[in-house]
Amino acid sequence: MLRCRVLSISAVLISFLSFSACSLKYQRDTVSELNVPQISFEDATVCQFSDNKVTTKLVGSVYEQYKNTGAIYAKDATFYLYDDSGKEKATASVVLLGADPQNEIYEFFDGISFVDNDQNTKISGQSLKWNTKTEQLVSFKNQEITVKKENLEITGKDFSASAISDTFLFSGAVHGTQILVNSGEKVTFSGDSMQGSVSSTKKSGKKNYTVLSGNAFVKTSTMEIYADSIELSGDNFNRIKASGNIKGTNSESELSFTAEELEYNQDTKIVVLSGNVELKDIKNNVTAKAQNIEYDQSTDVAIMQIEVELTQKQNVCKGAYSIYRKKEQTLELSGNASVKQKEDTFRAQNIKFNMETEEIEMNGNIRGSVTSTN
Repeated sequence: MLRCRVLSISAVLISFLSFSACSLKYQRDTVSELNVPQISFEDATVCQFSDNKVTTKLVGSVYEQYKNTGAIYAKDATFYLYDDSGKEKATASVVLLGADPQNEIYEFFDGISFVDNDQNTKISGQSLKWNTKTEQLVSFKNQEITVKKENLEITGKDFSASAISDTFLFSGAVHGTQILVNSGEKVTFSGDSMQGSVSSTKKSGKKNYTVLSGNAFVKTSTMEIYADSIELSGDNFNRIKASGNIKGTNSESELSFTAEELEYNQDTKIVVLSGNVELKDIKNNVTAKAQNIEYDQSTDVAIMQIEVELTQKQNVCKGAYSIYRKKEQTLELSGNASVKQKEDTFRAQNIKFNMETEEIEMNGNIRGSVTSTN
């Protein structure tokens, strides 16, 4: 028969580092007065009240409460946390649970399923510690935790989260997936660590973001990006921002690139590269260098600025500003533009160059040198 009790606990903070004092630790041979429970139930429901309202409820196949420490232990337990209105705020199902109700600290072990209803988030793993006063949730050292929220799933080590700030941290290795709502596209990612915010309410005014640090990697249906740091942001994590030692590929456009900074919008399919950029058109054997390159994946057009240099076959094209049309294989150069073909050099304010026929059209302050061979 289920029983519900009001808890009266002495104000002593218990240690959760060992369960050796609990009779649920069945391997312990010696039983002293300290590890004999004051209260013990089977198939019990135990409640804690505040202002005549249930704040927590614990249901377990075995329930034990200890006099000297105030510790509570339960086996095969389900834990419920309620808000001031009586709404179910969070639940946790575990094989073994330890609690300090006075200090509102709870620890969960083995087969954990922790659900935060406010954030629509599910957390699973082998060990978690929950402080309801500070609303902090942490895993034990080197323990792997999986977090699921709508279309986002993250698995990593050394997890911590704050319900107050809606932030989380994996200080150990992490990997995960995100399914984009609009397109159904799958994004995979990994890194040495990860931090971010995943707010489920528009009222909070906070933006969703995650930052991967150290050996950061993100893969979409068309893009692969490696960098020192990568940030995913936006309502649907549709924006990617990377920095430091960037390299990557675009399989759809058959491009590879390196840069110091990158911004990519998965909705518009526009990538912006900056800082010593090198972009290679693998199919057409074209290499472009510039300080800034904006590439539109939907039109296959690249806009290049500052110290532009494009090489193809034996042609070297330079300018301050350039538009490269990949499909048409044409190049428009301006700002002290030049095209060098073997020993011949052509200069003008504006140059149009057909990279297939090698035809050149020049306008403004035309000059150059041509070496004839007989």
